[in-house]
Amino acid sequence: MRLGLFLTGMILLAGCTSTVVDKNDSATAARHDAFKSANVNLPMGTLEAAEWTISRPAAYELLAAGQWRELADLVQRKAINNDLAWYYLGRSAEGLGYTDLARTYYQRSLERTNSEKYSQRCQGKVMSMCDGFDFPDVAQARLASLQAAAPADPAAPPVATKEGGGNALLRTGTGFTVDTSGFVVTNYHVVQACGAVSYLLTNSSSVDATVVASDPSNDLALLKLKKPSKAVAVFQDPEKLRAGDDIIVFGYPLLGQLASTGNLTRGSVTALSGLRDDARYFQMSAPIQLGNSGGPVLNAGGRVTGIVTYKLNAARELKATGDISQNVNFALKSSVLRAFLDSNGVKYARAENAAAQAAADVGAEAAKFTGIVGCYKS
Repeated sequence: MRLGLFLTGMILLAGCTSTVVDKNDSATAARHDAFKSANVNLPMGTLEAAEWTISRPAAYELLAAGQWRELADLVQRKAINNDLAWYYLGRSAEGLGYTDLARTYYQRSLERTNSEKYSQRCQGKVMSMCDGFDFPDVAQARLASLQAAAPADPAAPPVATKEGGGNALLRTGTGFTVDTSGFVVTNYHVVQACGAVSYLLTNSSSVDATVVASDPSNDLALLKLKKPSKAVAVFQDPEKLRAGDDIIVFGYPLLGQLASTGNLTRGSVTALSGLRDDARYFQMSAPIQLGNSGGPVLNAGGRVTGIVTYKLNAARELKATGDISQNVNFALKSSVLRAFLDSNGVKYARAENAAAQAAADVGAEAAKFTGIVGCYKS
């Protein structure tokens, strides 16, 4: 009998789920005011948990569609006090342009993950109430990105600020120098729709850069710096790539949170093609994070074998398959990158493979030609 009543209640709750926002409704307006003032209170009862379980797919779809006000309203009406709900509110605030508010909500997401009061931790669970997001990693990544753009601590030095300008930093990625005249390659999605672009090497000053060529289909962009470069990457010639080969990734992920001097990860080539056997890419096990995009993938001799491009969407895979992918990352092969450089007349360095080196030595050399690409609001 109790089970029947519970299922009946679940059906009734399902019928009440709505994502439509009536902006003229007084209750909706009040919720939006509470959202903008960070005065949101989320319950944590059994009934609310059941209702949130039903509403989660709708919230996920609103997130994917970028319907930020609708997402915030749904979370306020249906969500429970867990890290996913606060994360969704952070994404809503960020999407609506409320940067300070987004930082507040991401911080609450992190606090909820670490809370002992409710055990709604999502990290490490195969199936959870967290839609496949890795907490606290995902909230920390979004928070670090906002802090890099506008540090919450006024005394903290800005990271990768643009010379002589006050434009807001929208995002950062990684790039590497391929020609001493000042050509840098990165991913197209790093510099897409940027009003201005900069490039910063460790122990150097930020340099203005111009996007001189792009190839959206292969997610490549070519930047030209306003001053020449001393160190450049060297490509493996001829290209030699085998499943099982050791590789090293160097870049600047989670800027403002991880080391500003760069981050080195190691792994191996796990497959010679990308998703759906796309021959332009290879799969690798070296971990990458937000901000690694556009960085070099090097072999044991320090030669470029690819450029970091994307990772499998764990949230989407969880939703589709019920499992969370681990270290399924992809790089565009150097042959595709070199064809792009050839078509734009860039004279890059290439050489036969060198003897294997310690990963630390490869990373030390990579730091000389790998930098932070900053994308600024127009």
